[in-house]
Amino acid sequence: MKIWKKKKLIIQVKDNQKELLQACMDIIRFSKPESCCQTSGKGRNRIEERSTSVYHDQMQFVCDKQWSGYVESVICVERKTSVFNTKEKIYKDRSEVAVYIANYKVDAVQSNSLIRKHWYIENKDHHVRDETLREDGSRIRVNPENMSTIRSFALNILRKNNIENIKGELYENSLDFYNLYSYKQFI
Repeated sequence: MKIWKKKKLIIQVKDNQKELLQACMDIIRFSKPESCCQTSGKGRNRIEERSTSVYHDQMQFVCDKQWSGYVESVICVERKTSVFNTKEKIYKDRSEVAVYIANYKVDAVQSNSLIRKHWYIENKDHHVRDETLREDGSRIRVNPENMSTIRSFALNILRKNNIENIKGELYENSLDFYNLYSYKQFI
């Protein structure tokens, strides 16, 4: 746990960390936030409102032995999203609450920005690797980093050529192998 003292970290607390999550939820429920911020966005058939609150003062209530000495901030992100259903031609509402902890005192604007940047990377890279390239389902157990390097190489070539729909482009390339020669920036 020495890394906690050297680096500034923000970590999402999930359901499998029941004691820590419960302590964080109690802090959120019974404390006043140090700072708050609200943002909204519109795009891809959805309207999203995010509310970020940060709590600093009640860290003594984090009783989890593994985490108690490291938590300096508890961050609560509430997302309310209206997603347009194209078949029914109506917006459907959904909401979720995500809880994060940080090992330093962070404010709401900064934490909101950092969390949004994380999800940008998650959606832009990890989701593509998992869904399109089926990286999570890979059965390669000997030197898996070699295959990961090849996947990265393929993604970099497609992105360098301004390909937005990776899955569609991989399908097109499977139908016509010579399509690969059309990339302007191959290496």
